[in-house]
Amino acid sequence: MPPSRLSILYLIGVICVFTVIMQILLFLFSKSFTSCRNFEINRIYQEEIPKRVTYKDYLERPSTDLTKLHENWKREATILGKFPFEKKFLTIGIPTIRRIGDEYIMGTIKSIVNYTKAEELNGIYIVIFLADFNETWTSDISKRMNETFSELISAGTLVVIRSWETFYPPLKKLKNTYNHSYAQRKWRSKQNVDYAFLFLYSKLLSDYYIQMEDDIYTLPGYFQAIKDYISTFQSEWTCIEFSELGFIGKLYHSYDLEKLAKMVLLFYEEQPCDFTYLYFNIQMLQFRRIIRRPTIFQHVGLKSSLPGKIQPLKDRFFDNSEKIYKGDNPAARIYTNMKVQDGESLSPESAYSWEPGYFWSKGNGKTGDWFTIVFDDPQRIEKILIVTGSREHPEDSIKHGKLHASLSLVAVEASRPRCTNDIFLGYFDNGNIKVDNLTSVLGPFKIHCVGITLTENQDWWIIIKEIAVFIAD
Repeated sequence: MPPSRLSILYLIGVICVFTVIMQILLFLFSKSFTSCRNFEINRIYQEEIPKRVTYKDYLERPSTDLTKLHENWKREATILGKFPFEKKFLTIGIPTIRRIGDEYIMGTIKSIVNYTKAEELNGIYIVIFLADFNETWTSDISKRMNETFSELISAGTLVVIRSWETFYPPLKKLKNTYNHSYAQRKWRSKQNVDYAFLFLYSKLLSDYYIQMEDDIYTLPGYFQAIKDYISTFQSEWTCIEFSELGFIGKLYHSYDLEKLAKMVLLFYEEQPCDFTYLYFNIQMLQFRRIIRRPTIFQHVGLKSSLPGKIQPLKDRFFDNSEKIYKGDNPAARIYTNMKVQDGESLSPESAYSWEPGYFWSKGNGKTGDWFTIVFDDPQRIEKILIVTGSREHPEDSIKHGKLHASLSLVAVEASRPRCTNDIFLGYFDNGNIKVDNLTSVLGPFKIHCVGITLTENQDWWIIIKEIAVFIAD
């Protein structure tokens, strides 16, 4: 009996449904297979090519998630020298980019290295960040650094690093703030990210980190001055400034660098780091700037790294503390009743020492204030030169004062020497005094004390820059 029309339609329907189900199952199986295959390819790819860190890693994920990235990305960033392992006292971070027509970075490194004692170099890292993606320039400057500072690089003191473009956010459609041009906004935004990269690289290297620019010079004794000034603080601090300008000479505890990096990245397009770090200090509960005076880093560049911009700024608190006359200066003890500034390089002994530094009182000079040198053994002296004030602080000189010598020392009582048989030698003139031919005046007698006394009140503090004593042959 032939099948009915209804049976045929029912059979066709079942076949259609079965076909649709099979197509769905085949589609799902194919998608699942493709997904698994893609997952396996991605897994293999990720194992072969390490993930490069981006600025977002430091903003969107907690620090604990980043620990596994530290060693890999820092090794990749290090292009000259060894990736530092040993923790030291201080890291000096210097970012630099290509400048058209002027270059300061080599002179900056030389200034820092030349004024660092050999034993002090063991306590520092100098990290140079080549923050420019021009391959020709990067290759050339790397080669010259390797040739000029090969010993420092081999010793691991000097480390040269670079970044990759994928670390940076898109530097387009930047917010219009401070009425800056688009070129300036792009320049400062990239510079902020440069700084953050350098902070993050340096955060585990040492106890302290100090930020430099690539167009500065420093003075002999800068390293000891930093250590001395840190040691004077009993309370907590976030940032100590060794230059009043921009973002030069800013010292941090290294454990604060990641926080600082995140804040700079968070506001990278809103404002320059010169402003952000001040707000960072406040957020860290430091409500005032701490500037060590005199400052020890000076800005020398005239042309900014922003093309076309002239930057003639000079630090008004910077002073050259090198000695000029360098007398014989026999062994002696120094005493004064004037209040002394904190720091070894500003102590009374600094005025008499051959090392860079000078004495700077903490308060205006008053009539009767005194400063006395007591020789360990009485000396036959031919000439004495005393220079007060300085190039940057000419008003901090002795306007009204006299110099005298004493042939005898009775005793030292309560940190004040009692010297007798005084001989008047002269008055200060324009902040300085020079007396010579003393052997013709004193004959066979020897001098035990040399004293300075202020004869009038002064409106300024007192700088005694150099005391040079020349003994008779």
